[in-house]
Order: sequence, then C-alpha cells, then structure tokens
Amino acid sequence: MALRVAAQPSASFGQTVVALTPRALAWVALGVGVAAAGLSGPNTAAYATTAAVYVLVGLSLNVILGYTGQLSLGHQGLMGAGALFAAYMSTKHGTPFVISVAIAGLVAAAFALLIGFAALRIRGLYLALVTLVVGITLQGSLFEVPALTGGGAGEAANRPAVLSANDRYYFVCVAVGVVVLYLDTRLVASKVGRGFAAIKEDERVAAAWGVNVMGYKLLAFIISGCIAGVAGGLFAFSTQQFNGNDFSFLLALTFVLMTVVGGAGSRAGVAVGSVLFAVLHTVLANFFLFKDFAHLFPTNLSNNILQFGPDLISALLLLITFALNPGGLAQQIDPIVRWMSGGELRFGRRSSAPGREVVNARP
Repeated sequence: MALRVAAQPSASFGQTVVALTPRALAWVALGVGVAAAGLSGPNTAAYATTAAVYVLVGLSLNVILGYTGQLSLGHQGLMGAGALFAAYMSTKHGTPFVISVAIAGLVAAAFALLIGFAALRIRGLYLALVTLVVGITLQGSLFEVPALTGGGAGEAANRPAVLSANDRYYFVCVAVGVVVLYLDTRLVASKVGRGFAAIKEDERVAAAWGVNVMGYKLLAFIISGCIAGVAGGLFAFSTQQFNGNDFSFLLALTFVLMTVVGGAGSRAGVAVGSVLFAVLHTVLANFFLFKDFAHLFPTNLSNNILQFGPDLISALLLLITFALNPGGLAQQIDPIVRWMSGGELRFGRRSSAPGREVVNARP
C-alpha cells in the first residue's frame, strides 16, 4: 500500500510575518513621513503642497521624456493653462473645485494635442524648439487676455471653505498624486506602455512591428498634458491666485532638470527628484549652517547665495547625473524600491537604465 506524504508548506506563517514586517514598517514610515509634512504647521504644509504639485508635473513630463523619448520645453505653458482656466472657471462661473480642476486637465490636454500633432513629423531638438515656442507663446498671449486675466493682472482662485486650511489641501493634493501614481503604474504595464517603449527605442522598428506610432505619440502628449493641467489647477488653488509670471521658461527648465536628475523613466526617481527641486530653495534658505554663518558675509553675498544657489546646485546635479550617474537618483534608490515592491534587497548591482520599467515587447 503506497504511503501518502502530505506536502509541507514552503514557509510557516510566522516566517511569512517576519519577512513582511520590515517592508510593512518601511511603508508605514513612508506614510508617516508624508503625513508629517502636512501636519507640521501651515507653512510646512504649503511647501509640501508645492512639492506634491511638482511630483504631478514630473510624472506628466516623464510620460513624454521617460517613456517615449520626446523632449518638451513647454510644460510650464500647459501647467499655466490649467491653472488659468481652473481659476477662471471657479471665480467667474462659480464652478466647484473638483470640476474646475478637471476642466484644467482637459484644457491642457487640448493644448498638448496641438503639440502632439507637431511631434508626428519631428523629434529631438526640433520638437524641443516647437514646445519651447508654444510655452512662451502661451505665456505672452493666453495669459495676457483681458477677458481671462484682466490683461495680465491675474485671476483669483479661492479654495472652498472645507479646504481653506493648508493641511487639508495638502492631503487632497497627495490623494491626487497617489491616484496618478497608480494610473501611471497600470499604464506602464499595459499594451500602451509597451507601445511607448517601442517608440522610444526606434520608431521605424516599432512601426514595422505594427505599433501605431502616430496614435501612441498623440496619446502620450494628451496624457502628459492632462496631468500637467491638473497640477496647474491644484497649484492655482494652492496659491489662491493665478499669475502668468509664475509660469516662465525657467520653470520649464526646472521641470526638465528634476525629471532627468530624478531618473527619466522611473516614477519613483522622478517623484524624489521633483520633491528635491520643489524644496531646494527653502532648504537652502533654512539650512542651519547658512543661517548660523550668514551674518559673517556681506548682505549682497547672502542674498546672491539665496537667489542663485538653487540654480548652481541644479546645474551641478545635472552634470553629476550625465557624467557619473546616468540613471539619476532612480539608480540609487532602485534597490530599496524593488525591495519595498516585494523583491530582494540587493546593493552593488547596476540598476536598469531609465525607462526599462516598460517591457520592450511586441504590443
């Protein structure tokens, strides 16, 4: 008579709990840190809200730059268009907050679609120049329309009473960011994400494999523009005032820098880079060494450090990224991100290049 041996479980319940505990603690620590930023006072919550908005813009630019390999220098225009129409619809037509932000995303997506049509035939430097012109044109024309902004005077964007406190508004922005992160994850894992990756590698090869290159490029710009517009709407309600001067070409460069330094193609790296650039000026102004020794320097020198210090640090970070760390910050945090996602914790191995989150397979 044959003996039947019961299969032994590969790991006991206790071993499973022990294995999950460090990751659970890491996620809890991350959640506590995000929550603490909004509960540390109204000023800190305001800075944290700006960081959350920058994360949204970084994720929007990452769709174009990181996933499809296109360069946009006009994202400040898309963000500004969203901010303008969110403020205008809310103030002039009494549109509810949620609808105003949704309209901001739709308006920016429409402008991004126009840029996308230009991207059908050109790419690289020429596409960057087109997006640059669009961004500057929006700042100099749409943001100055008398019916919308009073000829450049701006437009109020008052928050609803329930979101008047900075901490409450911060958590709303964080919630929007979490939703966008989730949708971005699903996008990368979908057929569309694989199509984006194929286009980034080689458009002609992608077309030979049956990828609708034109359709996917247009879709990438629409998705990117919609997220940028939502970020602009949230930014307008954050400052409670639309001002066209807030969306200059320098802001567009900042967006590109934070995406490249963070690690184009990696949502975690881009998120970290966006937070870094959002708080860089504030951190420098409140850095304990600078505060303690600022009185030793002439006033003009101290002011110059505060004014030009963030730009100098940004340039150095970009040079370091290109010369020594082509994967950006994502290359450094990839082992931790992989571990928190359920993988093994391995250091010392070169992380995958930016953009490799998308599987290069036939869509």
